[in-house]
This record gives sequence, structure tokens and C-alpha cells, in this order.
Amino acid sequence: MTVPPSPNPVLTQSELRGALQATSDKGFILRNVRLQQAVTVPDFKPDATDGFFRADVAIASGRIDAIAPAGSMASDTGLAAVEAGSRVLIPNFVDCHTHIDKGHVLQRAAPSDGTFAGAAASMRADRAAHWTAEDVARRMDFALRCAFHHGTRALRTHIDSH
Repeated sequence: MTVPPSPNPVLTQSELRGALQATSDKGFILRNVRLQQAVTVPDFKPDATDGFFRADVAIASGRIDAIAPAGSMASDTGLAAVEAGSRVLIPNFVDCHTHIDKGHVLQRAAPSDGTFAGAAASMRADRAAHWTAEDVARRMDFALRCAFHHGTRALRTHIDSH
């Protein structure tokens, strides 16, 4: 059984967030989202030359449970359906290489000459002048909060402080 698009599409980002939060414990279906073919299933054909295709996505326990062409997911799943209005749905970002102990020093670090050696010298000078356990902890906390706020959900860091 196929289900037509919702007659009451979600119109604003805050309405969409509210609808998702209200249904997140039970799972839900996001109807009529646009997915990028490069990060999803390869057998869906893009709607246009931009590589996106429209789909319905079932979410259960915080994970993608099923993907189907837009309008084709059955309504008898017991899950609430949220009309996404052709919004783009992308996976959470994973930063697989970062140095959160070295960030957020640009305002106080000496300008470098644009080379790797210059940047390394600037970082060494900033480390000698400013890096305490409290300073590094504060900057790392800020880096993690910024990453999470902007959509990063997993992060692998290297700590070079000593």
C-alpha cells in the first residue's frame, strides 16, 4: 500500500524539529525527503542531475531502518509519519581526524608565513606562552560543543599537548 504525501506538510524548520522530537521515542517515517545518492543506496535513480532522489525514510531507535521511493512506504507500520517537504536529509558528520587541543588560538597566536613550518612555529610559541591544563580543557570543551552544535556526532581526535 502506498501513501500519498501528507496534506499538511511541515512548513518551518522549528515545526519539523518539534514533530521529530514528539515522535522520536517510538520511531517515525520521514516522508518526501531528498537523499544524496553518494551516501545512500546505489540502486535509486536521481530525480535530477544533482544526484538527489526523493524518498521516505523509516527511523527506529535513532537509526535508519528502511529507505523507499517517496510515497511508497506503507502506512501500516505503526510509525508516525512526518512530511519533510522535500528537505535534504544527510547523515551526521563524522570528523575522523582532528586536534581539538590545538584549536581556537588564532586570536592570540602569532601570524604564520603560510607554510607548514610557519604554522608549527606559531603553535609552539603559543603553547609555550599560554597552554595550561585549564586553557587546553577550555578550548577542547569549546571545540566539542561547536562540533556537536554544527552536526558532528562522532569525532576522533589526536592530543598533542604535553
